Parts: sequence; C-alpha cells; structure tokens
Amino acid sequence: MTERARIEHEFHCSEEVFLGLFLKEAYNKALFEGHLKFPMWRVSSEEETPERITRTIEVEPFVADLPAAIQKVVGNNLRYREEAYYDKRERKYHVKVVPNRMADKILVSGVQLTESLGPGRCKRIFLADVEVKIFGVGGLIEKRIVQDLIKSYDIGKHFTDNYLIEHGLAGT
Repeated sequence: MTERARIEHEFHCSEEVFLGLFLKEAYNKALFEGHLKFPMWRVSSEEETPERITRTIEVEPFVADLPAAIQKVVGNNLRYREEAYYDKRERKYHVKVVPNRMADKILVSGVQLTESLGPGRCKRIFLADVEVKIFGVGGLIEKRIVQDLIKSYDIGKHFTDNYLIEHGLAGT
C-alpha cells in the first residue's frame, strides 16, 4: 500500500524568489545542517541545461525516537540520495529518494510545485508517495516517513519565513 501526503505552505515572496532560494545550496545547507540538524546535506552533482536543473544530493537526516520495529529493519546510520530535477517549463521539482539500505523495498518520490497567490506571495505544494515493501512493518515505516516529511516541511516553512525577513526578501 502507498502512503500519500500533500504538504502546503504559503510564503510572503514571489514564486521566483522562493525557487531561487530553494535551488540555492547556501540556503539549503543553512536549513538542513543548521536548522534541521542533519549531520550531512550536500550536492554531489548538478547540471543545468536550458530545460532543466538536474542534481544529486547526499543526505544523512537527523532521526530521533525510532520505534524498535523500524530501527531493527533500517538500522543505524540512515542515509539517502536524492535524485532530482527541476523542469523549468513545468516549474516542477521531481525527486526520487534512494535509501542506502533496502532501496528495492523503500520507495519515496515526490513533486514540488509553486503557485502564485498575488504580488509577493506564493504557495509551495509537495506531493509525496511513500511505499515500503517489508512484510509486517511496511505500513508503520510508511506512516513514519510521511510524519517526518510533514514535520520537516513545517519546520522548514518557519525557517524560510525568517530567512526571507532576515535577507530582505519578504514580500518581493
């Protein structure tokens, strides 16, 4: 069974400003390593063409309080690779998460898009699909991944609000 999530947040900036931040390495490092306390977040490759930006990101998330059943399956030292591309024409960011363990059994993908809400305002929408093919605990792991995604996006929303203000970008 696939667990799905739709995560939406409004920002006091234009789509262009938001996308500029979202695709900027310095902003992401500040968010993930600084604010979310991820032990590692780094772009390992990035290529830009007139149609798209393709990048691979290596990630070690901060994970706390895993239920014993999940920890037994995924172990310690959880890491993953994001294989992603931003389609400039569609204005959508497509991502596939490849975990360092059980990549054939844990499938996470998503699409992020933005909508204009008028001058100096936009909405970010992230649509995620999570499927874990592990007998007995798959549904539990799916629900936990979705919970962690929602929590991270909510924290990221507040970080971004402050970042926009601190960098004089709010309302632009």
